[in-house]
Amino acid sequence: MIRLLACIPETIHEFRANPWPDQRTLVTPRRKMASFLSELVSVFPIDHGVASTDEVVFEPDNFLQLLNTREIPIDNYWSFCAEASNAEDATALLNAMLNDWIDFVFLPSPARFAIYADHDEYLTIYVPISSALDQLVTRLELVGFRFEEYVRPSQGYIWR
Repeated sequence: MIRLLACIPETIHEFRANPWPDQRTLVTPRRKMASFLSELVSVFPIDHGVASTDEVVFEPDNFLQLLNTREIPIDNYWSFCAEASNAEDATALLNAMLNDWIDFVFLPSPARFAIYADHDEYLTIYVPISSALDQLVTRLELVGFRFEEYVRPSQGYIWR
C-alpha cells in the first residue's frame, strides 16, 4: 500500500541532518530503470520505504499515475511525502519518482541505503557501511551502469 503522509518522518529529518558519508552518484537510468531497481533491491532488500520531496520541477506524471491507479487523491503534488508499506510498492514508488524530474530523498527500511535524486537526472546512493556500496557498484557496473566522479556535499548542505 502507498499512502501520503501529512508530515515528514523523523528518519528523513535525521538523514538530512547527518547523511551517511559513503556515497556514489550516477546518471538516473531512466531507460534501464527496471534493471537498476532489480539490482538495487537484490543487494539491499526493502521491506518498506518513505520518500520526501525537496522540489518538483515538472508535473510528476509517473507519480500521479501511480497514485491514480491506487485511487489516492493528492492536493499538492509539488511538495509531498509518500510511504510504501511493502517491497513491491516501495519499488513502484521509487520507479515513478525516479522517472519524473523530482528532487527527493528515499529511505527504505531496513536502512541499508538511502537515495537522493535530483531533477538534473543524478541519483546518489548513500550507505552506512562502505563494503555494501562496493558490492552494489560492482554489480551495477557489470551490467553497464556508469558512476560519476561527483560527491554530494554532506556537511552544511542545505536541503530544499
